[in-house]
Amino acid sequence: MILAEERARNDARIEELILLMADGDTSAMGDLYLLTKTSVYAYALSKTADKELAEDVTHDTFVRVFKYAKQYKPMGKPMAWIMSIELNVIRYNYNKTKRVVLVEDVEREPDERDPIEQMISSDFLRGLLGNLGEQEREIVVLHAVSGLKHREIARLHEIPLSTVLSKYARAIKKLQKILAEEDAR
Repeated sequence: MILAEERARNDARIEELILLMADGDTSAMGDLYLLTKTSVYAYALSKTADKELAEDVTHDTFVRVFKYAKQYKPMGKPMAWIMSIELNVIRYNYNKTKRVVLVEDVEREPDERDPIEQMISSDFLRGLLGNLGEQEREIVVLHAVSGLKHREIARLHEIPLSTVLSKYARAIKKLQKILAEEDAR
């Protein structure tokens, strides 16, 4: 109950910030970034499996959110709107960069001030999520980290709700099995 109330307050605040940006308030962008960056980055990382590309996607997403804030229609689902923008950015960047061969993979230390980003950036969690299929990983990250409802994820990916629910349940079972095996060692 408390989690649902907190989520409703966050959604209201995010929606308020988007509307302020639509009115030209540039300071609202900073507040929106601080409130949503972890979710946006987590989703980008789950889609790209590349820290640098995930950072680029996160940046580009916020640029587009600011650019298209005037087109936002308040419906109480601001994170779903942001994630749909991000999905378009990811599709564009993936198509653009999949032809590029990376010469080296430069490691960056996670932001020490943000424990959630540290968790997402950890090799253990990336390895754990790497055991899931792409769509399973996206659904888990969107639901568990970004807080989107399964119905919102279904709309975002244009797949049936039943598919989202079954993939989420299957992914959680896989993760539980892997963690149980790790504990047994």
